[in-house]
Amino acid sequence: MAADRWTSTVSLAGVTLGGGLTALAQRATQRSAEALREPVTTYVHALNAAVWRDIGGIEVNEHLEAAKTAFMDAARTSLAGS
Repeated sequence: MAADRWTSTVSLAGVTLGGGLTALAQRATQRSAEALREPVTTYVHALNAAVWRDIGGIEVNEHLEAAKTAFMDAARTSLAGS
């Protein structure tokens, strides 16, 4: 009987620890995904305009450069943990 309680207690502690670590990981991911939302959206809109040739007479690279640079800078900052 004591072994059953010990097993149940250890199992419950493992589930609790795993749940807590998962919650922390999800929180960190959410915070990281927030710092990138605006640059990603801007870059995607620029890419979409380039694909549909909605950029006028501008070269594709020239059209994408500012949005791409902003996205890459934000991504590097996010990965560096700053």
